[in-house]
Amino acid sequence: MITDTIYEHLRDIQTAKVEPLISNAVLIEPSDTISSVINKISKNNAYDVFYFDGKSTLSTNIRGLLDAKNITKMDIESFLYPVPHLSSNDSIQKAANILTHYRIREVPVVQKNKIIGVVTAKKILELISTKDNKWIKASLIYTQNPITVSSDESLSNAKKIMTSKRLDHLPVVSQGKVKQVLTSAHILEYILPSERQGKKSLGSKTIHKLEFKIGNIGSVRIPQCTPNDDLNTIVNLMLKTDTTCCLVNLWENLQGIITFRDILELLVTKLETPIPLYIVGLSEDQKNINIISKKFEDTLKKVQKRYSTIHEAKVSIKQQRTGGKKEGKYEVTIKIITSHHVPLIFNSVGFDLSEVLDELGQKLLRALSKHTNRYDNKRSRESIRKMKFSTF
Repeated sequence: MITDTIYEHLRDIQTAKVEPLISNAVLIEPSDTISSVINKISKNNAYDVFYFDGKSTLSTNIRGLLDAKNITKMDIESFLYPVPHLSSNDSIQKAANILTHYRIREVPVVQKNKIIGVVTAKKILELISTKDNKWIKASLIYTQNPITVSSDESLSNAKKIMTSKRLDHLPVVSQGKVKQVLTSAHILEYILPSERQGKKSLGSKTIHKLEFKIGNIGSVRIPQCTPNDDLNTIVNLMLKTDTTCCLVNLWENLQGIITFRDILELLVTKLETPIPLYIVGLSEDQKNINIISKKFEDTLKKVQKRYSTIHEAKVSIKQQRTGGKKEGKYEVTIKIITSHHVPLIFNSVGFDLSEVLDELGQKLLRALSKHTNRYDNKRSRESIRKMKFSTF
């Protein structure tokens, strides 16, 4: 079971304290204008910004600001939402859980009611790169069939895809080939007006610029690899080029993409269940942890009694947001690894996590029942053919 092997291989990183990884945070005030926050993000080459209100840590990031309208007058407050924070004694695995669940690149660290810094995904990748990971191949971690855009599409359409799908990277296709990668940071540059631009024409000019075709906008310095390249090669390429993704190609055809999140998923939480269960993007909400543990422990117990071909299960949780501090739907994916070559994947979306998990459990049981029946029938037919052959 490869996930178990990787999990044990990275255990020392999972359990290590975050304190040595703490770096400076970009702090803001709720009264700051959106344009001033965007300028602060650009100046500090940051992705996430933070504010501590005495009880909770509030945050926003580049992708969250893509829908901003009147950026010179509107305060940033309406774009802030709560995220968990760390203490300096927390584990790197806890940091990875927060980073993957909230789809951010930095987790704030709070001490004595003050943000003292952040733990970045990049710092964790640097730590991962110090280990011998040459046996962990790209094929084990990349996101298959990534969403792409045509160079003839508008920046506005690309922005809609990023905000609706919660993506930060869009490979740009021209004449059937990927020429560059458009990021949320590239689009943010077109939202931010130039200093010479008059405030009266700000709104119309911003909208007009977003109607430009993508064309050559984006980064051509994105590292590329094959499905057989190893994790050390991939991480070192991303760190050397200071990029947040790597394209996976086979014979010049795009197979997938690897982002910070895909690599951090190697540090996922493992729940003790009859069949090894790994949770990607687990929030720090203890209620949710208990729900997931109980739901899937019961489901996997039923599964184990009938289906011995299952080796492990991986649950990926994404929580959509509707803006401000409101929480949106849960998007949950289950990947079942069996002794057969193709993993079984199930998806469900809903506002109630418990109901989503119930629905997925039923989907899993129904699908595995059909899958096993087909396998048993095939094996039965093969046995019959062997019997017929032996009679001659």
